Amino acid sequence: MAELLLVLTPIALLDSTSIVPLCIVVLIVLLGGPSPLFRSAALLAGVFLTYLACGLLVMFGLQSVFEAINDYAIKVWQAPNTAELMFQILVGVLLVMFGLRMTKTPEKQDEKTAPASMTASQALFTGAGMTIVGLPGAVPYLAAIDLVLRSDLATAQTVMVLFAYNIVFISPLVVIVAVSLLFGERSRPLLDLIRGFFDRWGQRVIVGLMLAFGVILVIDGVGWFFGMPLIPV
Repeated sequence: MAELLLVLTPIALLDSTSIVPLCIVVLIVLLGGPSPLFRSAALLAGVFLTYLACGLLVMFGLQSVFEAINDYAIKVWQAPNTAELMFQILVGVLLVMFGLRMTKTPEKQDEKTAPASMTASQALFTGAGMTIVGLPGAVPYLAAIDLVLRSDLATAQTVMVLFAYNIVFISPLVVIVAVSLLFGERSRPLLDLIRGFFDRWGQRVIVGLMLAFGVILVIDGVGWFFGMPLIPV
């Protein structure tokens, strides 16, 4: 189990990039208000419990569905038909279009989404809501669950591994909370720097990834028709 956790740790850290940009502004505002530990802990609890519940649902309630999706994905990856290739190209074009549209949309940070008066219960539900919003980017989570299922662990061990994965998943946010509480006002320049980074580069990174992924899908899909796929199988 220790070797499995060693493999899952970098996957969980990669996966955390789907939630950090969503939570960072809310978290920093909560840390600057009253009861910072209690309210920020509620936000992180909302993220942790929701993601853990989703993982358990997939692992135990939807395992057969997950295996069917996995088998289909392997088939499509190795020998896609014309309809699947056309769909891939369409998805790629849409990603490029959405990415280009986002470049023309001014970035706005709405402070009202994280008022200083937010209660702990509101922070809890905000964390849960942000986690649900970020679920489309949870591909690493599905890959991690697949690895766990293939390890043939006992039920209790499976739950423990998924629990540990989610601890690592929220660890970047936990570090931000710890730094704020340990250094108090001295941490504000660092928190402002982190917030400024996501304010300035968060959308640009997302747009860049969308454009790159969209172009790859289009080129790969067209390449299949000529026997020269971009992504080797």
